[in-house]
Amino acid sequence: MTDSSLTGDNLLAARVAKERFGDELLANPDVHGVGVGRRRRAGRKVDEYAVVVHVERKLPLSRVPEHHRLPQELRFITPDGREVVARVDVQERAKPVPENTPTPAGINLGGRERPVPGGMSAGGSGTLGGWVWDTVTNQAVALSNRHVFGSVVGKDVSQPSRDDGGRLPADRIGSVLRTGSLDAAIAAPLDPDIVSASVIGGGPAVFGIADATIDMRVQKTGRTTGRTFGVVDLIDYDSGHSGSHSDVWIDGDGGDFSDSGDSGALYLEAGSSAGHGDRLRAVGLHWGGAGDDGVGHHIRAVFADLGLTTLVAATVPPG
Repeated sequence: MTDSSLTGDNLLAARVAKERFGDELLANPDVHGVGVGRRRRAGRKVDEYAVVVHVERKLPLSRVPEHHRLPQELRFITPDGREVVARVDVQERAKPVPENTPTPAGINLGGRERPVPGGMSAGGSGTLGGWVWDTVTNQAVALSNRHVFGSVVGKDVSQPSRDDGGRLPADRIGSVLRTGSLDAAIAAPLDPDIVSASVIGGGPAVFGIADATIDMRVQKTGRTTGRTFGVVDLIDYDSGHSGSHSDVWIDGDGGDFSDSGDSGALYLEAGSSAGHGDRLRAVGLHWGGAGDDGVGHHIRAVFADLGLTTLVAATVPPG
């Protein structure tokens, strides 16, 4: 396989095929997720985009009942009459689950910190991803998962989390302001002095966002595993979580990318591709883990869902 298969047309064909046939593939009882990424051969990525199908156990074709067998390719006709073919690649992966249960292992970012940067323990049992700007109320707000902060407007949010010993009202940092259709929630700060416009290990944030793209290197800072690195393996990933049909799947870089308690962390660009000084752009919001890998919502989808934008540098200096 040559690099000629990693073309925009090849990627577009896979994305359109996933959009058209994703629900049908997910209806297969053996399938728990569908996305778009690079095909693998003997576990190694090859230079071809494909519709990637996740199963918990991959069996030889002879052992798969005929009515459970998945197609090797997907074909469709474009409006101008062209036939397009997209490859299907079945991969054995763990099913992603939310990571908001406490664990004593790993790096402890579960202490009390004022002002509060992104990456710290907060809410019920999870991570405050970072501070962003709410275009509805015109203020900096804390961003995390709905399953971390809760979905009840006005509910108190503590830092550290309740599972890390946070107590109300002594450790209250704000209250839930709004949730949307995705697994995301924002909290208004009790006092502007609580806001630290930074993410531990990620520098000043959140002053920019970008689209997560296949093979992009990213980092995240979560309450349990601290700062870890990974690579975007899939876009348009669909497991049905919180009604999202286009998430991002991160391959852990040589270890466990996340663990219980990391829910709510932000994915930031990492490596030379970031190229924006010390301000790393956010690309996703972590909601769950799958083995050594992580899954999150695209940050643009979260911002659109909740009416958010990046921090106004002149209004909220890094702290």
